[in-house]
Amino acid sequence: MGRLDGKIAFVTAAGGAIAGETARRFAAEGAAVACVDIVEDNVHKTAADIEAAGGRAIALVCDVTNEDAVKAAINSTVEAFGRLNVVFNAAAYPDPLLPVEELDVAIWRKTLDVDVTGMFIVAKYAIPHMRAAGGGSFINISSIYGARVAKRRPAYSAAKAAVRLLSQSIAIDYAADNIRANSILPGPIETPRLLIASPNMDAVIDRHRPHLPAARLGQPAEIAATAVFLASDEASYTSGADHYVDGGYAAI
Repeated sequence: MGRLDGKIAFVTAAGGAIAGETARRFAAEGAAVACVDIVEDNVHKTAADIEAAGGRAIALVCDVTNEDAVKAAINSTVEAFGRLNVVFNAAAYPDPLLPVEELDVAIWRKTLDVDVTGMFIVAKYAIPHMRAAGGGSFINISSIYGARVAKRRPAYSAAKAAVRLLSQSIAIDYAADNIRANSILPGPIETPRLLIASPNMDAVIDRHRPHLPAARLGQPAEIAATAVFLASDEASYTSGADHYVDGGYAAI
């Protein structure tokens, strides 16, 4: 038996490295997964991988900032699988590295719109279905830079800090409905996104080395493992918490 047998999961940014790995891991643990992403080819690839491995998945193309599209995607998930138990919110905008005075207001707004407002919209339409299912779990991706500031990332840091308190708000307001909400704060995880400021992964490690006790980058599977725990009944009394998956980065 898998740790998520019988659960239905809605995973945003499922065409990406971290959320894609999480969607595959959820399915391997027995969940049926709605794979959601704005990039059609990527999200279909994740769903196809799950089905090829014997799991159940659907691919949904959706912009999380579009309220009607999110509502339709969640309704499609419930229509396909009967209910909704788990939401993994990971959609994020690839903001440029710029200090406040050089950052265009449109980029600031877009970053917060995708990273925070999109998460709010998903939660808004998922909660009634979770309540109807007898409860559920929100797993929202923040960042270590939502707890400590990164240079030249004002929009990203502000957005990821907001994710933490949004998660706590959901946890408090819906505890009576058996709905839990937690945030995951990844450290440097080996994904293409890390190359935004470095030419290769060795350079990424060198740049972060003062904060990497293990002298290595994290892997998407290590985020997925934490997400499986938070999605499972093993985490039934875990809610409103920040979960650092950073190899000790924030401890230095």
